[in-house]
Amino acid sequence: MICDSCGVEAPTKYVIFYQNIGALLMRFTKRIEGNLCKSCIHKYFWEFTLITLILGWWGVISFLTTLFYIPNNIIRYLFSLSLKPVPPGATVVELTEEAISRLSPYAETIVTRLNSGESLEYVAGDVALRARVTPGQVVLYLRALVTASQDSE
Repeated sequence: MICDSCGVEAPTKYVIFYQNIGALLMRFTKRIEGNLCKSCIHKYFWEFTLITLILGWWGVISFLTTLFYIPNNIIRYLFSLSLKPVPPGATVVELTEEAISRLSPYAETIVTRLNSGESLEYVAGDVALRARVTPGQVVLYLRALVTASQDSE
């Protein structure tokens, strides 16, 4: 629903991409993990995989690590190709005061439905229609509720 990388409201898929740079006696690793939109999946796959392909082989541990990272990235990328593209005009989701006031009457309903086992995507879509907000705003509202309840403990 919301890309963990760019924050746009679009279809997402959970992925992990790894990058390794070998420097003979040292190595530098990096990873991106989360629910990413198709645009971010493409971006990170190509960036991480090409850097690893070119610079990942220098050093024994780096050589072995690269043998794992490249196939991992390729397999995860291939499994994400069926993901729908980011809709034209998709924007970063913001939780506005207006959205908060529209969602406040549904707070207890959201929590109850999620606790009863309904999926977040389904609940967010349904409540978004009723409250006249986007599903992404419902998700951000829920995150704000969770944060507020943790801060009060």
